[in-house]
Amino acid sequence: MNLKSYIGKEFKIISNEARIRRDDDITKSAIYQPGEPLLAGCSVGDPKIIPKRTQVKVSDVRADARKNTYVFINPLDGEPNTPSGWTMATNLEGGFLNETVGLVPASWALPPPGNHKTVTDKNAVIRDGGPSYASRGKTIPAGSFVLVLEASKDTKPAGRFVRICAGTIDSESFTEGAEIGWTAASNLSDGCSDIYGSAEWADRQGTNACWRSGKFIGQKLLVSIVGTGGELEQITVESLGPYMRLVEEAAKVNLAVGLESGFRTFAKQKALHDGFLAKKPGFNLAAKPGNSNHQHGQAFDFNTGGFDGTPVYDWLKRNGPALGFIRTVNKEHWHWEYMPDEAPAFVKAKRFKLDKVKV
Repeated sequence: MNLKSYIGKEFKIISNEARIRRDDDITKSAIYQPGEPLLAGCSVGDPKIIPKRTQVKVSDVRADARKNTYVFINPLDGEPNTPSGWTMATNLEGGFLNETVGLVPASWALPPPGNHKTVTDKNAVIRDGGPSYASRGKTIPAGSFVLVLEASKDTKPAGRFVRICAGTIDSESFTEGAEIGWTAASNLSDGCSDIYGSAEWADRQGTNACWRSGKFIGQKLLVSIVGTGGELEQITVESLGPYMRLVEEAAKVNLAVGLESGFRTFAKQKALHDGFLAKKPGFNLAAKPGNSNHQHGQAFDFNTGGFDGTPVYDWLKRNGPALGFIRTVNKEHWHWEYMPDEAPAFVKAKRFKLDKVKV
């Protein structure tokens, strides 16, 4: 799983108005100051613009309050004194579509994926090995960073228990320490971070809180990904792989599948619902907070563009179920959900949507 997929790639500027933005206010254009090297034809006070067709690399990504994505570009060729700095992602060829830019939350001693974990259960019992995996009567302190050395093969399901060791983390490297023993895999969360013990992570209406049918179902790690129009969306880490497989398969027939809406926080869903109830302009029908399918991490609004006869929608009808994606909401051609357990039955029946979806 590549959490910063843009690293090492080259991109091309395709806009005639690819402006460099100010570091202190990314929504405003940077202008040439006295003493700065000038691009040919430019003067002090002019906006800094990257010439069209300049090849660049991206070293960082950020978003403004409206989720517009900006990238920090470094020119690889082009005219002398071509400026570097922040510019809108939509100025790049492809609009930076489907590039992943990091995890939410962003603070990690060691990010997932990997065998390094954080103990998140206060009753993480230390056990002997198989076949009994009997308790030793001791627990591992919550918040401990550990490394998984081995997963159980003689349990149902396999991997129910894991053998772990303690260790130290230095410069994003885990150094193995004393072996601890076996414990339930469910006692651990991916990656090493203090976020798991924070009030933010415990907040049932927080950034990572998932809900289904009005009930809180736990916290999930999110990854930020650039959607259509250059906006920064979030999807769950476990859905990233399936989503990218869908994108890659569509690309084989020259279709660019993109995300128009992914995971929604409780606060975002509440704002949409409140706007709908107040009949504010631009607010459509929205579920009550806690009840939207976009709050449990499996729902995707794709750039289908319409029903039958539109290329992306027709392709999803033929290929979505085989890749685990089913259409689930009536009258919404764009709304599909990742349902890997149910999808094989849809493939067998040559269906692509739930029975309740009539239109």
